[in-house]
Amino acid sequence: MDESDFSVFKKSSKKKHDKADATTCNNTTAAHTADDLIPEFEKNVIVSIPTDEDEYRVDNPHIGIALIFNHKEVKGEKQRAGTEKDRDDMQATLLKFGFDVRVYNDLTFAEVTETLKATSKEDHSQNDCLVVVVMSHGLEGKVYARDMAYPVERLWNPFLGQNCKSLIDKPKLFFIQACRGENLEKPVTYTRFAPMSRALDATPAKPQPVTYAIPNTADILVMYSTFEKYYSFRNVENGSWFIQTFCEVFNHAAATTALSEKGAELLRLLTAINRLVAYDYQSNAKVEALNQMKEMPNFMSTLTKIFYLHVKKPKE
Repeated sequence: MDESDFSVFKKSSKKKHDKADATTCNNTTAAHTADDLIPEFEKNVIVSIPTDEDEYRVDNPHIGIALIFNHKEVKGEKQRAGTEKDRDDMQATLLKFGFDVRVYNDLTFAEVTETLKATSKEDHSQNDCLVVVVMSHGLEGKVYARDMAYPVERLWNPFLGQNCKSLIDKPKLFFIQACRGENLEKPVTYTRFAPMSRALDATPAKPQPVTYAIPNTADILVMYSTFEKYYSFRNVENGSWFIQTFCEVFNHAAATTALSEKGAELLRLLTAINRLVAYDYQSNAKVEALNQMKEMPNFMSTLTKIFYLHVKKPKE
């Protein structure tokens, strides 16, 4: 049977809001004259320089660290049956690429935060990328730890450029299996009359010894199991549609294109996941209202270059 990773929560009479971790500057006490500011400004001049590089460097000895946060038990929510299969299959898939895979089960929010911060402080200079996978209940804009829900951006904030220098100009990839709302993805039909194809032509450019200025939020990709405000399905025996399809696609790549000199192009793999989940799956649930429903994975990307995955030896 298929289940949903949506969290049913009670509405409180008092609205609670997330507070920003920032302080308000007092202009009267922090005022500076122009003469005070100019010397400091001149020391920190940043000039943006264009680049012809269109591929991320993958000549590092290791592919990188992969964190898996698996949540079967969530306080006040239904047990996520079948998530062990997702966890184990995801771990096996990432190991095939040579990732340093670290699995965490049913952590509290504080423990998740500490793990992310500790990982961001490690040296990633010899790695190609970073992967973080979360499997849990969720709701719009949030995902659950064992004890509470938290904004999804808490997952990648520790790895922003200003917080993790050794991952600057490297892909930081986040995969989230969780509901994002209460809407159901209903099927639609279409008739195709002619085939269409698209070719991807990417020519690598040599790196140049210059200093580049890029946004703090660059080089991040977040892939969700479902569209915003929609349910995400998980089979209690076979695992979730999204994670199982991810493993299928990446396992095939690890045995074929990722072994080639060029490697497996990431966005092609993710598009294949989108296609397979969209076309191959349809819900079969005890609740009639959840029957014959679909699911549409999607990703948000600030990647600035093409990323090719390679199978590499794990870090010893």
